[in-house]
Amino acid sequence: MPSFAVTGLVKSRQVPHHRSAPAAREALAQRRGRGILGAALLCLALAATGCSTLGTPDDQLITGSVRPHVTPVSAPLPQGAAPKGIAEPDWVEAKAALDQALTSRDKDPSIPWENKTSGASGTATPIGPERAGCRDFMISVVDAKMGDRWVQGEACRARSGFVLNQVRILGRA
Repeated sequence: MPSFAVTGLVKSRQVPHHRSAPAAREALAQRRGRGILGAALLCLALAATGCSTLGTPDDQLITGSVRPHVTPVSAPLPQGAAPKGIAEPDWVEAKAALDQALTSRDKDPSIPWENKTSGASGTATPIGPERAGCRDFMISVVDAKMGDRWVQGEACRARSGFVLNQVRILGRA
């Protein structure tokens, strides 16, 4: 078995108990530099991951000055055929606004409507008090092709929503 011999003396490493002032400042500067770099990297990582969750999208910003016209997909529209001279797609939009006006808690609501496809628009307004579940209404129709007109009628409550009666065009608005 081979034997190992120690041929030299091992010097013990002596660590001073305190450093000189320049060495201490240099060590402190190194620690600060690492701390600043670490903090900067942490801020950068947080900013990169949090961008998509901060703030409110502009399309969801509600100021309260203009009420959005929202018609639930499952809401039944008032029943009643379009009066002669009013296009069916325009009448669907007008009936949706009328339904919203009739169910509104406001005293005298006037709900705007618009058919972006045809360019027709107007307002739907209940008129007078409710009598035996029925209420009179007026719908304005602004249409470049046919001119401005008023539609008048009566909306009566039914199990499936409102039923429109006596619907007629009055003439130019």
